[in-house]
Amino acid sequence: MSKKEALVGYYFNNNLMHSIKGDQSLRESVYNRQRAFNSVDENIIELSKVWLYLLLETGAYRLVIGLNNAEVQVASVFDPFNTEVHLADDLLKSDYVDFHFNKIDLQAKSRLIKRIYQLLESDETFDLLGAEWQKSLLERNKKMQALTNVNDLEFILQNIKKLRYLEGYYLRSITINLFNSTVSMSFNCDGTQIMSHKKFKEFIKEYL
Repeated sequence: MSKKEALVGYYFNNNLMHSIKGDQSLRESVYNRQRAFNSVDENIIELSKVWLYLLLETGAYRLVIGLNNAEVQVASVFDPFNTEVHLADDLLKSDYVDFHFNKIDLQAKSRLIKRIYQLLESDETFDLLGAEWQKSLLERNKKMQALTNVNDLEFILQNIKKLRYLEGYYLRSITINLFNSTVSMSFNCDGTQIMSHKKFKEFIKEYL
């Protein structure tokens, strides 16, 4: 039986760029649905700076940003199996951010993630994995370097506003993951675009 790789798996793929079509009825009714703006839209430039700060300077390694519902889900290296949920408006308050997000720079965060995986490698549960899985993870963990290119990450956050204000097909939510350097974007047509951080510029040039 042939093996098919996951769209986003345990490996890193800088060439990843994939489009997933959603509900056809939602695509067909896009122009019949009136758009409503919210507090995220009103503060999107400032919020984008906060989201970049969280990824670069705190324990956050994955953000799921709901632009329609102002919900921000955060995964942190300090509590890796938990998902925090914050309101976007609260992230505009510096004392709130300082209290909830402990500081760690990007390089230290990358090293910590590598050490966490090394702990897993030495744990008895690692033997529960098949031989091929063990080999693949060991090779990946050995090669693991920086989480992302800072310039690529900055470019993604700087373009959230443009994608949100697109005419017709606009950005509804975005997931930014540092660990595998991927970004997943859901639009109001119910379509999803998944790509590596490095491919994001190519996507912007093509569609904007």
